[in-house]
Amino acid sequence: MAFNNEHPADGPFVLSAGASVGIWITFGDGDRGAQWIMADPIGPGVLTVTGMTKERKIQVPNQLVVVYSTSVTNHGSDFSIFTIQGGGNV
Repeated sequence: MAFNNEHPADGPFVLSAGASVGIWITFGDGDRGAQWIMADPIGPGVLTVTGMTKERKIQVPNQLVVVYSTSVTNHGSDFSIFTIQGGGNV
């Protein structure tokens, strides 16, 4: 299942030149299988996505939660504004 234009409640991600940030996404409907996460620049940007992970956790009260995460690095010479998008293997 694909997702697009995901971001924190207060707006898109903003990342300084040369900086990296860890990003995670959790879906309320549980395990979605393999998911790829990409950074989608809004305007100019040179972003690299690395280290995608999938983690299964049990949260109280005994609910399975699956967290998908990645690291985004800004290789541009200026700050970058972006959201994340992705989806599963076909």
